[in-house]
Amino acid sequence: MRKKRTSRPLLRGLRVGVAVLVAVLAGWLLWLVGDPAAALEDLRELAGSAQVSMSLLSAELGFEEQQDGLTGWDRLVLAQSSLLSGVLSSPEPSVSPEPSPKESQDLAELDPTGEDEELDTPVPSTTAPEGIIPKTMVAGTSAKYITSGNVSIYNHTDYTVDIPTLIENAPRLSAAGDGPKVLIYHSHASEAYTMDGTDIYESSGDHRTLDTNYNMVRVGEEMKAVFEAAGIGVVHDTTLYDYPSYNDAYNRSVQGVAENLEKYPSLVLLLDVHRDALVDTDGTIYKVVAGTVDDCAQVMMLMGTDATGQVHPNWKVNLALALSIQSAIAEKWSTLARPLVLRPTRFNQHLSTGTILVEVGTHGNTLQEAITAARLYARTVAELMEG
Repeated sequence: MRKKRTSRPLLRGLRVGVAVLVAVLAGWLLWLVGDPAAALEDLRELAGSAQVSMSLLSAELGFEEQQDGLTGWDRLVLAQSSLLSGVLSSPEPSVSPEPSPKESQDLAELDPTGEDEELDTPVPSTTAPEGIIPKTMVAGTSAKYITSGNVSIYNHTDYTVDIPTLIENAPRLSAAGDGPKVLIYHSHASEAYTMDGTDIYESSGDHRTLDTNYNMVRVGEEMKAVFEAAGIGVVHDTTLYDYPSYNDAYNRSVQGVAENLEKYPSLVLLLDVHRDALVDTDGTIYKVVAGTVDDCAQVMMLMGTDATGQVHPNWKVNLALALSIQSAIAEKWSTLARPLVLRPTRFNQHLSTGTILVEVGTHGNTLQEAITAARLYARTVAELMEG
């Protein structure tokens, strides 16, 4: 141990001396030849002196040398310093070639904001879970089903419904005149679908999200686009009426609808757009699919009455309009629409004629399946209004 301590100052002094000697020789050669290129060539002959410094460092650290004079540990230590790591590099200078004109052009076109970097960022995606059962909903054999031609109603009331007469007397919606004609809103705006593909959202509950790119607001936007493409003015109320209180949603949405009716007296069609939820007693989740359209959910219109004693004098007018839409859909896509559901509750449909609640798919469907169904529904209604 004593011998090692006395050798360290000597080794350090020798290493410093070698470095000074190399520097003096470099200066002397430059002064002597007056030619930096020639001096550099001469200095290459002295490159072996670097091995002296590396050997001294290895001896001082007390490790056995490799072919380059350093052990693996020495090299790891040196590599942590940009200054010391130069010892590990090749004695030949490393010169980066200038970019070709094409490469220079590409560099110049890079977005200075750094947004181009996002192209290399993988987009999160997922796959819809297995176990969700696809089902095409059609009229059953229960006495609650009323069917006439291509239209069926699932009647939860004690009222007798004459489908042909109602369709014959259904109001004719018109897109003529100034001002918007359609109001789209969502009493349950936060309802969402099964995540699939890149349709991934931050959940705010069971198949619910506040992200309007993935909840019912997105579906409403798709419907709005179809109406506007047909030249029909639309007001889309994107308020999240079911947040923060889900149970108070209809009390809040009824106020919003009343305000829109006052602001836009030209409105003739009011669509409250939702999605359904179908879960069996054993927990099995179902999604509804239109058998006649690929990757498409089914839609269902849910209409209210005055059966609970609530004031709703025009419920038959609203029902007649919904039945005429149901018939038009069935003529184009026989299973796009599920049987219309008639319920005792009025669902705020008492505010105006032309008010319909539309369920687009279920929570087992994907957003893309719902979008396809919503666009077909809107297309059918737009054609009726144009006609």
